[in-house]
Amino acid sequence: MADPTSSPRPTVLVIDDNLDAADSMARFLRLGAGFEVNVAYDGQAGFKAAIKHTPHAVVCDIGMPKLDGIRLAKELIAHLPTKPLLIAVTAYPGEYPERQARAAGFDYYLTKPADPFVIERLINCRGS
Repeated sequence: MADPTSSPRPTVLVIDDNLDAADSMARFLRLGAGFEVNVAYDGQAGFKAAIKHTPHAVVCDIGMPKLDGIRLAKELIAHLPTKPLLIAVTAYPGEYPERQARAAGFDYYLTKPADPFVIERLINCRGS
């Protein structure tokens, strides 16, 4: 029986068109951090998964075909009942891409390879 005083584990959605990167991050967040994790390999699948699971946090690549991370963040904010914690994990360093991501609604902007322990702390700091 679950402890009624314990808070539920944060749910996290990892979205990256690099399957190895997505799966590695998801594995760490699931096994190492104990989060409930779903994975999507493109922006469109990520949008559908977010609508279905309403994640606490989204760890998202920016440079994806079809629906990139910038447009995806705007769509998630517009369509989810509450804004999830949005963490960009991208290969695009620099001030201009970071400004674009923050303007789209990302809370954090990390360049690849992102430290999964940092992502875990960011999610835990937000609280569940």
